[in-house]
Amino acid sequence: MSDDARVRGLIELMLDSGCSAEEACREAPELLARVREGWRQFRAVEARLGELFPEAGSVADPETAASGLDLPRVPGYEVIGVLGHGGVGVVYKAVQVGLSRVVALKMPLAGAFTTRPERRRFAREAELVAALRHPNIVQVHDVGEADGQPYFTMEFVEGGSLAEAIAGTPRPARDAAGLVADLADAVAAAHRAGIVHRDLKPSNVLLAADGTPKVTDFGLARHLALGSSLTQSGAAVGTPSYMAPEQAQGRAGEVGPASDLYALGAILYELLTGRPPFRAESAAETMHQVITQDPAPPSRLNARVPRDVETICLTCLRKDPRHRYADADALAADLRCFLRGEAIAARPENVLQRLARRVRRRPVASASIASGTLLAFALSAAGAWLIRDRAETANRAAGERAAAEAAADGDLRNMERRLGASAWPEAAAALERAKARLGDGGPPVLRLRLDQGARDLDLAARLDAIRLARTANHEPEGRAAERLDRDYEAAFLLAGIGRDDAPGVAAAAVVASRIRVALVDAIDDWSSWTRDDRRLGWLLSVARLSDPDPTGWRDRARDPASTRSGWALRLLIAGAPVADRCVPLFLSLARRAQAAGVDPVPFLREVQRAHPGDLYANLRLATMLLATDPGEAARYYQAALAIRPGVAAVHNNLGVALVRIGRNAEAEAQYRIAARLDPAEPQFLRNLAITLPFVGRHGEAVETMPRVLRDFPDDAVVHRAFGVGLEARGRLDEAVAEFRRAAALDPKLAQARHALRDGLLRLGRRDEARLVWGEILADGPPEHEAWHGYAELCLFLGQEDEYRRVRRALLSRFGASADPHVAACIARACLLRPAEDDDMRRIEALAARAWGADGSGRRDAHPTSRFLRVLAEYRRGRLDRAIALAREDAPRSLGPPPRLVLAMALHRSGRADEAREVLAAAVAAHDWRVAEKRDQDGWICHALRREAEGLILAGGTEQARARGGAIRIGAEGHRDPPAPGEASDTPSGHSAP
Repeated sequence: MSDDARVRGLIELMLDSGCSAEEACREAPELLARVREGWRQFRAVEARLGELFPEAGSVADPETAASGLDLPRVPGYEVIGVLGHGGVGVVYKAVQVGLSRVVALKMPLAGAFTTRPERRRFAREAELVAALRHPNIVQVHDVGEADGQPYFTMEFVEGGSLAEAIAGTPRPARDAAGLVADLADAVAAAHRAGIVHRDLKPSNVLLAADGTPKVTDFGLARHLALGSSLTQSGAAVGTPSYMAPEQAQGRAGEVGPASDLYALGAILYELLTGRPPFRAESAAETMHQVITQDPAPPSRLNARVPRDVETICLTCLRKDPRHRYADADALAADLRCFLRGEAIAARPENVLQRLARRVRRRPVASASIASGTLLAFALSAAGAWLIRDRAETANRAAGERAAAEAAADGDLRNMERRLGASAWPEAAAALERAKARLGDGGPPVLRLRLDQGARDLDLAARLDAIRLARTANHEPEGRAAERLDRDYEAAFLLAGIGRDDAPGVAAAAVVASRIRVALVDAIDDWSSWTRDDRRLGWLLSVARLSDPDPTGWRDRARDPASTRSGWALRLLIAGAPVADRCVPLFLSLARRAQAAGVDPVPFLREVQRAHPGDLYANLRLATMLLATDPGEAARYYQAALAIRPGVAAVHNNLGVALVRIGRNAEAEAQYRIAARLDPAEPQFLRNLAITLPFVGRHGEAVETMPRVLRDFPDDAVVHRAFGVGLEARGRLDEAVAEFRRAAALDPKLAQARHALRDGLLRLGRRDEARLVWGEILADGPPEHEAWHGYAELCLFLGQEDEYRRVRRALLSRFGASADPHVAACIARACLLRPAEDDDMRRIEALAARAWGADGSGRRDAHPTSRFLRVLAEYRRGRLDRAIALAREDAPRSLGPPPRLVLAMALHRSGRADEAREVLAAAVAAHDWRVAEKRDQDGWICHALRREAEGLILAGGTEQARARGGAIRIGAEGHRDPPAPGEASDTPSGHSAP
C-alpha cells in the first residue's frame, strides 16, 4: 500500500473513532506529520463548507465565522479572517507584512483539493485583472502560491458590496445614473483590453469608503483575443437575474461586450426599482423570463424614474445585442448627458416596434387575444398590418445593416490606429466588435480589412512570443541564436519579407505594414542575436531605412562600423536618448556592449528607469543581475510579472533568483506556477523537482524525479537532489547510488561528494567514505567544516600515516585561527596523538585560544575546553596536573575521554593498579558498539581507548611508556577497525544539506 493510501486510511480512522493523530499513527509514526497536515486540510474544507451551507437557523458572519476556521498561512501576509466566498473562491482579509497594508487575499475554496480546471480558471482570473488599471476596478497587488495553493491579493475595499447597499431600496435616479456611468467606464476599459466580465451584478461591485464603485470577481471573464473560456462550452455562465438572453440560452459564441451592457442595464434597473428586471422562484424560471419576456418599465415600479433614465435602462436590456448601445463608452456618455440635462442618444421603442417584436417571437400567443368573429377580425387586421410591417422591417433591416457596416468601419479604423501604436489588447477588442457587427456578411472591402487585422494581430503575437521564449531558453547560446534566427525568419516570411529581398524593398514592406513599430522592434532584437554577418548587415540596413532618425543616433546605433569596438559602444551609450520608445534597440546595444567587454548594467538601469513599464527592460536587467546580485534580480523579475502576469518563464527565473538568496520555499512556489503554466517545458519541472527535497517535500520529489531524469539523464544536480529525497524516505542504498552518479557526472559539485561521503558513513562503509572524503580535501577547501572529523576518522580506521599527514595540513591551514570554535576542534584533533615540540607549541596556542575564549578556568566552562586542558597537560608530560584536571572533569564529562587520559597519566606516574581500575571503569561505563559511534566524538573515544589499552595492558614496558610520551611518536598497534557492513550514523558536522 502506498504512503498516500495509508495516510487516507489513518484520517478515515480518526473520523470513525474520534481518536487523535498520535493514537492513529501509533503503528506508523513516520506518517504522523502527513496525517496531521491532511487532518488540518480536511477540517479547513469542512469549516468552509459549513459557512456555505449553515445549519437551519444559524447566521454566519464572515469575520466571526473565521474564528473557528483554520486560516491559511501565506508567506508575507497575516490572514485575519474571511470576507466572503463564491462558488469556487474564498476571500480573506489580510495584512501584508512589512508594508502594513490591508489587502483582500483570494484562494480557491477547495484548498488542496482544487481541480486542475479550477486552478487554471483561478490563475486566469488573476492574470486578467492584473492587466487592468482603472480606478473603478479592484486592483491586483500580488500573485503567488502558499502550501501548494494559488492565491492573489487585491486592494481592500472597505465599504461592502452594492448588493448590500441596495437591499431592496430604490436609489434616486441621479445617484443611480452616476454610479452606473462609473461602472460603464470600468467596463469600457476592460473591453478595450479585450476582456468581457460576463458576471456583472451588484454583489460583484464593491464600494469604497467614499462611495466609489469598483468592479471585482473576474472569475467568469473571457479574453476576446484568446477566444477561449475555462467554462464548459455551451453552458450558461453568470447569474440568471443579470444574464443577457444570449447568455441564458447558452449561445457562447454571441456572448461579448454587449452582454456586459445588458448586465449594467440590469444593475441600473435594480438601483431604480430595488429589484432586478427578472426574478422568479428558480434559476431556470428566471432564465426563461429573461429569454421570453420584456421587463416592466422601471417607472411602473417607481413613478419617480425619469423617462430618459428609463429609456437608457431599457436600451441596455433589449433582447437583440445589436439594438443595445454600441459600447460601454456610449452608455456612459448617455448617462452623463442625462446628468447634465442634455438630450440622450437612445430612443424608446414605439408601439409598432414592440408589437412586431412580440409577433415575431410569439405569433400564436399574440394572435390568441381574441376569439370568434373578433379573432377573425383581429387576424385579418394583423395580416394587413404584418404586410406593412414586413416592408417596414425590410427597410429598417437595410438601415440597420448600413448602420452596422458604418460602425464596423469605425471599429476597423480604431483597430488600425491601435495596431500602429502597438496597443494589442485594444486592437483585438476593436476587431472583435467589428466581427460581431458584420457577422458572416459585410462588404468585401470590410471583410478584407477584417482579415488583414487578424493576420497583423497574429504576427505581432508571434513576434512577441519569440522574444519571450528567449527568456525561458536554456540551450547553449549558439544553439539559441540559431533557433531564434529560424523563428524570426519564418515570422517575417508571413509578413511577405524575405532575406533575399533588397533592404529597400524589405523596408518598404515594413513601412507599409500597420504593425511597423512591432516589425522594427523585432528587427532590432533579431540583429542582437544573429551570428551571420551578412544577415546582420541586411537587418541593420532594413532597420535604418524603416525607421529614419532626424537626430542620427539610431542610425549610428544600427551601423556595424559604430559598434565594433568598446570605446565606440561607450560613446553610443553615453549619448543614448533613453527616453525614446526604441527599447529593443537599447537592449540590442546593451547586448553588443556586453559582447565587447563593456558592463551594460548601468545603461540597462537607465533604460529601465525611463521605461519602468516595459516588460523586456525589466527582464534584461534582471537577467544581467542574476549572477552578481540575485536579490535585486528578483525584484526586477517581480516587476516583470506585475507588467505581464502568468508568464511561465518569468516565474521560473524568479525562482532561480530566490534559490540563490536562500528563499527556497518561495522559489518552490514560483517553480510550481511555471510548471503549471507551461507543462511542456521540462526545465520548469526540473527546477521544481530539485527544490522539493530542500523544502521538506521528499515524497513528491521521489515521485517526480524519474520523469525529470528522462529529460535530464546526465544532470548531476538532479541526481543529487533525487538522492536527498530518497535518503529522507529511508532508501539510503538508492540515495548513495544517486550521490555517486552525481559526483561522477560533475566532480566539481561539492554537495554531491559531501552527500556521498555522509551516505556511506550512515551505511557503515567507512573505508569508502574516507576515500571520498580524501578526494574532497585534495581540492583544498578553505572552510574548516570540510575538514572537521577527517583526522578522527583516520585514527578510528587505523590510518596513522594519513592522520599525521592531515594533522600537518590542519596546523598549516588553521593554526593561526582566532575563531575559538575552530581552534578547539583543531587542537583536539591534533592532540589525539603525541606531537613534536614545534607542533606541540602551535597546538597549545590553539587550545589556549579556545579555553581562553570561554574561560575554561571556571568550573562551568565548556566540556571540550576543559578536556583540551587535560589532554594538553598529559601530552606535555605534566602528569600531576593532568591527573588533577582529569579527576575534576571526569564526573561531569558526558563520555569516557577524560577517564581514559586519567588512566594513562596514572599508569605513567607508576600507579599501575589504579590505572587499570580507572580504565576498566571507563570501558564498563560506555556503550562501545559500532552502531553508537555517531560522529567524531565516538571515533575519539575509540582512538583513546586503543591508546590506553596499548599502554596499560601491555604490562607497563618501556616501549609502552614511550608511546604516551610528549616528544616521540612511536608506531602503535591497534585493533582491527569495524567491519564495513556495520551500521553507523552520520558525523554531526556533515549532515546532508
